[in-house]
Amino acid sequence: MLSSPKQLLGNHVFRQTSPIAWLPVLTIALLVGCATQPEPEPRPVVEVLPPQPLSLPESTVQSQSCDCQEIAAQSVNDFDLGVRALAARDYRAAQVLFERHRRTGTPEAQREADVGIAFVALMSDAKVAQGQGNSDGDSVDERAAVMVLALAAVETLERRIDALDALNEVLSKDLRKREEALKRLRDLTLGQQEEPR
Repeated sequence: MLSSPKQLLGNHVFRQTSPIAWLPVLTIALLVGCATQPEPEPRPVVEVLPPQPLSLPESTVQSQSCDCQEIAAQSVNDFDLGVRALAARDYRAAQVLFERHRRTGTPEAQREADVGIAFVALMSDAKVAQGQGNSDGDSVDERAAVMVLALAAVETLERRIDALDALNEVLSKDLRKREEALKRLRDLTLGQQEEPR
């Protein structure tokens, strides 16, 4: 193409040109392209306002002095104290507190007290309930202590279920042996009655 002359469209001949000759043409084309490029739009200015105070109505409770310890102490009932006694593994005190809670007379208090008393009765058999489970000596939150007791209760119930399953197996074998002995005795008794005839 550019290296050898060619005839195009009749008498027009293109000859080889040097790359330096094309440099001004390309520069002009580049400048024209940049000149026709649109200018970027200015960014909107965002005005930052200082924070304004909230216009909340003032509470009448806040205007008076609040004795939160007194309010918290009033909301604690015998059931709560019983749960705390459970967490401290003082089962006699927990039993007394649950029974006192039952005497309040509400159906909800009756149910809570029954659950608490049943839990105390169950925990009297558990190893963890007797202090053997907390060997590291670290004190834990009351809620965690009650959770430990609940896990001990589950373990105690599982041991009871295993013991009852074993007892059931022994009793079933004994029953089968007795039924076989009765069947043999019946066969012997019926066999003796048929012979004299």
